[in-house]
Amino acid sequence: MIHITVALPDEVAQHYYTASEKLSEALEVRNAPTAQTLMRFMLAGFTAEDIAEHFDRALRNITGAPMPDETDTYVFSPEFENMP
Repeated sequence: MIHITVALPDEVAQHYYTASEKLSEALEVRNAPTAQTLMRFMLAGFTAEDIAEHFDRALRNITGAPMPDETDTYVFSPEFENMP
């Protein structure tokens, strides 16, 4: 087993702490999974391909690069973009 330490932004870590509290309330148990356990569980649920695809999509969204194998889909067709 490999152990790593990851620094998370406070707002990201807070999501896991909140989820842990909600889970504890929903299950009505004292020893509900901790935020760290939830993080481990989430990470263990992804394959290398899943992780690579997720980061690829996130980076493409940030940079505006085209998505592979997707057609251009418009909410409004391009000819209506400049309509008053």
